[in-house]
Amino acid sequence: MTPYLRSGAAFAVLTALLAGCGSTSSLRTYVLGNPGPSATGVWSEAGLPIIELGTVSVPDYLDSTDILRNTTANEVTASPTGRWGERLSLGITHALASGLATRLPRTVITTTAGAGPTRRLLVEIDRFEIAGDGRCLLSARWQITASDGETEAAGEHGTFSQSAGSIDDQAVASAMTGAVDQLADQIALTVQRALTPHAK
Repeated sequence: MTPYLRSGAAFAVLTALLAGCGSTSSLRTYVLGNPGPSATGVWSEAGLPIIELGTVSVPDYLDSTDILRNTTANEVTASPTGRWGERLSLGITHALASGLATRLPRTVITTTAGAGPTRRLLVEIDRFEIAGDGRCLLSARWQITASDGETEAAGEHGTFSQSAGSIDDQAVASAMTGAVDQLADQIALTVQRALTPHAK
């Protein structure tokens, strides 16, 4: 190989490496959920009912840090410009716990096992997707059981829709957060009924 060809090949490799570095550095990280309350202080949780939220179950193909979009009925693609800061199952769990804590201020919502809960909350995501038009669809089942894990206190299913307006990563993250918020609204009602004596 002549010096000219060697230098040309080296330049091509260097360009590819720089392009790869550029694409990596432009990859942005997103999280589900809304910012927590800014108020500071100490509150006693003594005597409050405790709800233990288990890690939310999601379909295996969704449980990664990829931000996925549905391109066809049977195909999903990962965003080349954005990713989640944690696996989706953990992201939903943390966002849902935060949302429930905001909606149920007189109830302790914990994701830590073995905290002596009054009830346990199990959530299973059947479907959580972004369509090509930017519409987010979330389908989930949830149930509350007694602390012994045997007596079922409640069980429900819901489907929620939120428009992202576009398939931009930020819009997708906002729409998926909105869908989780809708889920939190309904689960909070289930929790309130379960904790209210003689509730029907």
